[in-house]
Amino acid sequence: MKALVIEDPLKMHLTEIPRPELESGEALIRVQYIGICGTDIHVFNGHHPTAVFPLVPGHEFVGELVQIRGEGAEGFELGDTVVAQELLTCGRCDACAKGEDNVCEHLKIIGVHADGGFAEYVRVKTKKMYRVPKSVDLRRAALIEPLAVAVHDVRMSGLKIGESALIIGGGPIGQLIACVAKAAGARRVVVSEVVESRRVLAEKLGCIALNPLDHDFAAKLLAANGGKPYDVSFEAAGVPSAITTCVDYTKNTGTIVQIAMTREPYPVDTGKLFAKELRVQGVRIHSQYAFSCAVNLVSSGMLDEALDLLISKVFPFDAVADAFDYAETHKDAFKVLVQIGS
Repeated sequence: MKALVIEDPLKMHLTEIPRPELESGEALIRVQYIGICGTDIHVFNGHHPTAVFPLVPGHEFVGELVQIRGEGAEGFELGDTVVAQELLTCGRCDACAKGEDNVCEHLKIIGVHADGGFAEYVRVKTKKMYRVPKSVDLRRAALIEPLAVAVHDVRMSGLKIGESALIIGGGPIGQLIACVAKAAGARRVVVSEVVESRRVLAEKLGCIALNPLDHDFAAKLLAANGGKPYDVSFEAAGVPSAITTCVDYTKNTGTIVQIAMTREPYPVDTGKLFAKELRVQGVRIHSQYAFSCAVNLVSSGMLDEALDLLISKVFPFDAVADAFDYAETHKDAFKVLVQIGS
């Protein structure tokens, strides 16, 4: 089969490799569309600390079920449109036993530690696979995995109907969090973002968008929420000032969700955490339950318009290197997809 292989950091090429062979409890998907994630770019650049080379990257895929073996085959038919959660978990540690598979003590990830979806076929665990209705646009279905991240983040925030949400960072995950927060009943969602095109998109999604570089940003931030701090805030920017803003503008007893990964420790005013009794909630990838919720959301069609706005460009498989370059260098790009099969 044809696959994109990263031999070493900064060295990728399309080549022929053997089609995966299945063990019991596994399925083979003929990939149709796949999205480029920031993780894929980190892996390519050699910035992922645990990636294993050579590697076929990619975990945001949708495709056709072409083979399934052993346990878990019930309920699926060959030809089904399917997606799969990318987490390879042990199922035995305390985290897995509690349904918190995203923090499995022995966690491995398709596209990072095992070959992923930038290939004509990808092997997945059947217990992590979900059917998608044939009526769903495949390009939208390719966004199920990043949407699952947003679902997990909003669930972990404890956001309730009628509450306000502040999102620092208007990249793909920040925008998806905005969509999920609105769907969850947030009365007001404010996105803080430096890049103008991202602010424009946030406004199209029904949010209030602010530029943190404005001299009167602090006043605008409060005014956007009726002069009050926010019930929950999401740090999705990965810069030190972002967590400071969250601490300053989250209400007493509110929740800060830390999403962005950073190379250096953040300076956090623990005195304010104490005085405001703030809860800082770390989040990692997404739980399988959040993934299943994302499947349901996309299948329902309620996010169709938003997902279409988030898809910036679709490249053919033969131009996958150009797709990676575009995703990395274009600040106004959100989700870049690669079409592998028809």
